[in-house]
Amino acid sequence: MTAPLASSMFAWLLTYLIHSSALLGLAWLVTRRRRLEPVAADLLWKVALVAGLVTGTIQSRLDLSTSRAVTLPAAASPAAPSLREPAIVPSNESPVGTTSPTSRTSTTSTTSAALRAALPLLTVLLWAAVALGWSLHYLARRLILVGRLADRRAVSDGPLAATLAELRRSTGYRRRVQLTMARTIASPVALGLSEICVPELALSDLGAEQQRSMLAHELAHLARRDSLWLAGASLIERCFFFQPLNRLARRELETTAEYLSDEWATRKTGSAVALAKCLATVAEWIQASPLGVPVAGLAERRSLLVSRISRLLEGRLSSSPASRRGWAVAAALGVGATIAAAPRVSQGVATSHVVPPLRTAERGTGGEAPLHIVERGSGGEETLHIGKRGSVSEDTAVVNALIARLKDENAGVRGAAAHSLGRLGDPRAVPPLIAVLADSDGEVRAAAIEALADLGDARAIGPIAGLLKDPVAEVKRNALGALSHFDEGVPTAPVVALLDDPNADVRHEAIDLLAHLHARSAAGAIARMIHDPSPDVRHAAVSTLGNMGAQGAVGAVTEALADANADVRQAALGALNDLKAPIAEPTLLNLMKDPAADVRQRAAELAGERSLVTAIPGLRRLIDDPRSDVREAATQALGHIADPAARQALQAALQSRDPKVRRAAAEALGQDP
Repeated sequence: MTAPLASSMFAWLLTYLIHSSALLGLAWLVTRRRRLEPVAADLLWKVALVAGLVTGTIQSRLDLSTSRAVTLPAAASPAAPSLREPAIVPSNESPVGTTSPTSRTSTTSTTSAALRAALPLLTVLLWAAVALGWSLHYLARRLILVGRLADRRAVSDGPLAATLAELRRSTGYRRRVQLTMARTIASPVALGLSEICVPELALSDLGAEQQRSMLAHELAHLARRDSLWLAGASLIERCFFFQPLNRLARRELETTAEYLSDEWATRKTGSAVALAKCLATVAEWIQASPLGVPVAGLAERRSLLVSRISRLLEGRLSSSPASRRGWAVAAALGVGATIAAAPRVSQGVATSHVVPPLRTAERGTGGEAPLHIVERGSGGEETLHIGKRGSVSEDTAVVNALIARLKDENAGVRGAAAHSLGRLGDPRAVPPLIAVLADSDGEVRAAAIEALADLGDARAIGPIAGLLKDPVAEVKRNALGALSHFDEGVPTAPVVALLDDPNADVRHEAIDLLAHLHARSAAGAIARMIHDPSPDVRHAAVSTLGNMGAQGAVGAVTEALADANADVRQAALGALNDLKAPIAEPTLLNLMKDPAADVRQRAAELAGERSLVTAIPGLRRLIDDPRSDVREAATQALGHIADPAARQALQAALQSRDPKVRRAAAEALGQDP
């Protein structure tokens, strides 16, 4: 490493320390002095963590000089030897062996300059060595994690896979997600951008609603890309170890990631209690943080679990989060103020042999000829920059090239171009993509719909809605999914018409879109789907009616209590509870004997919430149920019934072999029912 490069790097590190201290300190003050919603705190900490890396660079590139700029001293170049007049020596002094004061000063200055020049180099080398060591330590911990998860197996079928697929459909999450299971972890985690890994205990110790909440929480981590943010924050913390506030920022990002994932999961599943129970259960599995590195997991930080469960049970989730746009503007202003006013450390230049900077330009012939710029620096070095006058940016060129390929003769090329335009996010691609909706190839039309959904431009609502009558099922499914990206302006009539579509996936997507739009006017049409041949469609219809608060559909939902599919029966119980609708006591007592454990559990919970004295004998039997969750739910339900028989049943439950039952009974006996 050359001395000039080391000096520049040393100055940049000092600038980073100043800027990051200002930004992270401000984020700490704002989030501590004001009770911000997690979405605002998350944005502020992310901006503060990353902005410190770029503000100093921007200052340097723009050569901004602030009022508090700091210039490091530079070593002067050694002076070239020169011819001097002979020294005049008094007659009474001998010239032999004498040293003039000028010579001694020159030697001292040269030594001091050499030390000043070496200090930045030594500091930068020391920083690089320590940062490399910490980074390698982090990577080694990651490799250990990978090794511990080496035996995980893919879960492609069964209730967990079906629940995850239903969540992806209902939430509009389109990226592929791999579900795996491992015996070496005690808490579910989101790995990378597309994998959810759950412990084996999730199958035996969690009920269906808890499993759904668990998967929704991990899906939120994937949607938010929390794994990447936490990995990046960890590397920044280790590379810039001299900034202790980076550790605070990383911890705060872990906290906000969990809070926001809890909120996302609760909004999507509608069950805060199920998620709270899931957190409490997972906490019992964890003896210590098992993975050793920051990951996006359901319960990796036990110290945070109490506050998370409290927020869920007390309903303190933000129903209308603070405006992210407003905080984004505030954060941008803070970054701009840092660039404009924060001190900048720069490396000084030697005062000897300074040549004023000189820039000359030579233009060749022709309108598009290269522009040659010669820049002469203070040290006399010359640098040649070659550009092009009037050329478009690379991104613009790429977008224009892809737009041109939308008319390619090959359908595969047209579809690939549409996909890429959606990922690039350039709004100039909206009109050409709308034109592609009329393409003769169904896959190309489907790709154009996905691209327009990614762009999120309201101009595409009408054209996409026009494809709800497309003959290709995939196109209709994509159109329904794309329209779920919009909250207003989506016509409901063509969506309701698709409830009669011959394709079950299309009918399911149509119900999900109507639920997203809160289209209560379509409640009657959705109620007719209770008799749909597809159990997934019936389940979606029942859940949607409950979430909509469709009181006029109580009769249809009550019919679903006798559905052949257990998931539909369970959803019907939940929907009737959401609708505050009555359930006949004989029906509820009969469902407490249902072959499906999840149905028995939900029926027991409702019997307790409704204080059904006639349910006490059935609840006593369920204390000995083969399923742990059912036993615990029955015990808790008895605690809600103010009857001596229920108290006797709770006293008997204290002798159960199941510690969860004994604990629930002990807690219930100490409370007023």
